[in-house]
Amino acid sequence: MALSSLKVPLALEKMMINRQAFKSLLSSVMTVVLGFAIGIAALYGWQYANQPPTVIEMDTSAHFAATDKRLILYSASWCQYCDKVKNYLNQHQLVFENRDIESADPKVQQLFQTLGAEGIPQILIGNKVIRGADLAALEDELKKRQLL
Repeated sequence: MALSSLKVPLALEKMMINRQAFKSLLSSVMTVVLGFAIGIAALYGWQYANQPPTVIEMDTSAHFAATDKRLILYSASWCQYCDKVKNYLNQHQLVFENRDIESADPKVQQLFQTLGAEGIPQILIGNKVIRGADLAALEDELKKRQLL
């Protein structure tokens, strides 16, 4: 009987050690997960705070010199975001000049480069350039100019 009474406390002691090890492991895992989540949140916050403005003001007179249109869209045939902007403009029956940046016309490529743009679409309305398919910014600008 004395032998069996010794086994029970040893078994309980082993369980306590395993429980402590589990708590320690769980605490470490939670610390890593929390650190990772904070790091991801900081990264997205940094990217959001440092994103370039969607609408910029610049001299666009060279772009409008050879056209009577009030809107110019720099795009590419394969660009889904360009298609999104084209559909929006067509749905609102707005007349625009579409300039494909991959065309063989060196004038189009040269004018596009003067925008300093890193991507497409680029929408020109007067002296404003809307970078990307930001339809809310496009709508705001169109309303300001009473085109919509």
